Amino acid sequence: MILHTIVPTDYIFGHFTDQTGPGFRVIEWNNVKLEVIPAGEQRYQINRIMSTNPFDYLNPRLQPGTIIQLEPKI
Repeated sequence: MILHTIVPTDYIFGHFTDQTGPGFRVIEWNNVKLEVIPAGEQRYQINRIMSTNPFDYLNPRLQPGTIIQLEPKI
């Protein structure tokens, strides 16, 4: 559905915009935005992919449920 309006999205969708579930975080991993669930020290389980690139959805390393390891920042 496409909605063309000057009304702020909070009036239309309420408080559902830009909210994730409890414990979810949005991170960028290998230039792809992901919604993840913390699964330990610097480890996350992918919940969903937030990308406009269709090839990101075909990448088996980005499947929901996959555990990824973030590298510590120095």
